[in-house]
Amino acid sequence: MNLVPTRWYTSLFMPTTIAMVLIVIGLWLLWRSMQPAVHRRTARTGFALALGGLFVLYAFSTPLVATLLAWSLERQSPSMPINALPNADAIVMLGGGQAVYVHPDGRLEQFGKHAADRLDKAIDAFKAGKAPLLATGGGQIDVPGSPMNGAWLADVAVQRGVPRAAIVEGGPALYTSDECEGISAALKLRGVKSILLCTSAYHMPRSRMAYERAGFTVVPVPCDFDTRGAAERFSLTMLLPRGIALSQSEHCLKEWLGLATYRLGPGT
Repeated sequence: MNLVPTRWYTSLFMPTTIAMVLIVIGLWLLWRSMQPAVHRRTARTGFALALGGLFVLYAFSTPLVATLLAWSLERQSPSMPINALPNADAIVMLGGGQAVYVHPDGRLEQFGKHAADRLDKAIDAFKAGKAPLLATGGGQIDVPGSPMNGAWLADVAVQRGVPRAAIVEGGPALYTSDECEGISAALKLRGVKSILLCTSAYHMPRSRMAYERAGFTVVPVPCDFDTRGAAERFSLTMLLPRGIALSQSEHCLKEWLGLATYRLGPGT
């Protein structure tokens, strides 16, 4: 698992960083307030900042906030049955959810994780005749010797019955933006104008914007939903902080940050 943001500056806008800065400044001001000739207002300011930092950390660690953030993204791309999808020139399956396990003897084992159902849904759409081409994307896992995600996904697709001639690989990529550039260039050489875009539901708004800006007509095919849709219900347990909720909050905030930057220039 890679816990380091691919673009370091995105971490500056995350709750963990903001909370840490507020708490550190607050504690420093509280320490200063104990010195002679320092105004008592300094202590109040320091206490308020430290308390604010703790509240930020708590709020974004609750399943309630994490779920609301995920829902704000996923609601933009409702799930659709395969048989209800229109036909398109190609299916684009973005990389994600791949991992590598290194055995003691050095042997590498690559496998799918949380977002691996992108592959399942893309292959199902291809076998249903929704498009004659299947494009795979994805960068390289930071384990020496591991294959590119796009190449690994292509091999798995072939094993599951997709003809090799129907697969288009997007090439090396680290970010959504350069993944889009590689796949778009390969598809435009084949005259593709419309695509079925398959990626995680929370990632779909940013991905869709990227491919529409690249000139394609995009039909979203979301998967890997983090929320339960209409079945989501509030309970007091959603106010209990959890580490996994903080992680989901920051993933969703990164998507919103990416959407904002896409309107100004290349995305993250």
